[in-house]
Amino acid sequence: MVSTLSLLHAAPSEFTIERVRALVRQVGPEAPTVEYKEQMAETVARGVAALANTYGGLLLIGVTDKTRVVKGVKEKTVDAVADHCYAKIEPPWVPEVIPVPLGQGSDRYVLVLRVVPGQHRRPLLVDGVAYVRDHSTTHPASWHRLRELFAETASAQESAWRLEAPHLLDRPQGGPDPAVDFVMRTGVDFPVSAEALWRPLSERSIDAFADALNESRLTDLLGSLGLPAGEGGVYPFRREGFNRSRDVRLQWSAVPDNWPPGMDHPVQAVARLQIPGSYGDHGQRLRVELDVVAGISDMTDVLQRGGRPAEPVRELIGVHKVAGLMDAMVGTLASRSAVVPLAELAAIDPLAVPQPRNLHVVMGRRVSEVLDTTALRPIPNAGPSHGAHLLANPALDLSDACERWRQVTLWMEQAALDAGLLGMENLLKGIAPPR
Repeated sequence: MVSTLSLLHAAPSEFTIERVRALVRQVGPEAPTVEYKEQMAETVARGVAALANTYGGLLLIGVTDKTRVVKGVKEKTVDAVADHCYAKIEPPWVPEVIPVPLGQGSDRYVLVLRVVPGQHRRPLLVDGVAYVRDHSTTHPASWHRLRELFAETASAQESAWRLEAPHLLDRPQGGPDPAVDFVMRTGVDFPVSAEALWRPLSERSIDAFADALNESRLTDLLGSLGLPAGEGGVYPFRREGFNRSRDVRLQWSAVPDNWPPGMDHPVQAVARLQIPGSYGDHGQRLRVELDVVAGISDMTDVLQRGGRPAEPVRELIGVHKVAGLMDAMVGTLASRSAVVPLAELAAIDPLAVPQPRNLHVVMGRRVSEVLDTTALRPIPNAGPSHGAHLLANPALDLSDACERWRQVTLWMEQAALDAGLLGMENLLKGIAPPR
């Protein structure tokens, strides 16, 4: 699968005419992050600057605007584009230009101008004007937006670690709850438009986001973890706990039959959405966090004894279950059914909503005491680990099942190596991605 987000970070060698055609088919008409030019024109610099001043993106030269026919241009157009951008953009800046040959004996190319956020200071001006992208159009920035662009003191490059690691739940008497096996967190954090800064989080959009969570593969997987025998109650994602006009908390849980009253459910999930905007807080980003809290290793013992003993018998958790949970969490947030309501909440185009960039796993005990690592080999004197902090490869499209599973296997390999364990690569090799 091809996406603007993945191509923004892919190696130039990965740009083929097949991927360009697939992108044009997928995007369709121009979008906030994609613009077409049939040939070199005086408006190219304006389009580049507008992408740079907004979300970044790709400008394709050699694709017709209205009919989206891939025609290509002569190779020498590369020099004309570079000279044009350098002469027109203030301060002088030239985006990366990737010539993609049409092939089949043609001497023409599609020129992909790649505008990656963070590779330039903002705003970029053309003839003294700061242009921005709004849906599929380019126009001068409003006075308010212009002030924001000039007020930026740092690079537009987003930090990969904006999502903070979770903490283990505490017992009432203090200290981490030993019943918790792990907390897993992923999410997204991105700017909202000026329109979304003053309004509350839409109930309709929140309901649509909750529906996306409840109808996803994630809830099926959570149910299989929390109700191993398939018997018990499931409480779907719904508002519970701290909720305000700009803060939303959605909770999911499952409880087996005969679960002791008063005890935390063995599997819980919480989605939090926040646009800071209370008095004195002038944040302009939508933050979405998705947490899964699992305490399933002693579930059988608890059900048999009717409560949690001082020294419960714990069952190790299979690495495939953890890998599947990673896949389901990031896949759900990258799915269109979740992205569309998030875009509505932020008042931006769905193509501008980023995919999850990192995932945290924090364990209540050593990795080898939580996961079934009998198929792995310990590295002598490697030291213990209680989880992992993992970054996504931005060149992979997490909405695509195969590319997402590729990312998950890399995460599992990293987590195992950080825990001083070898063999995870072979253990997961050849396993088909979950569907």
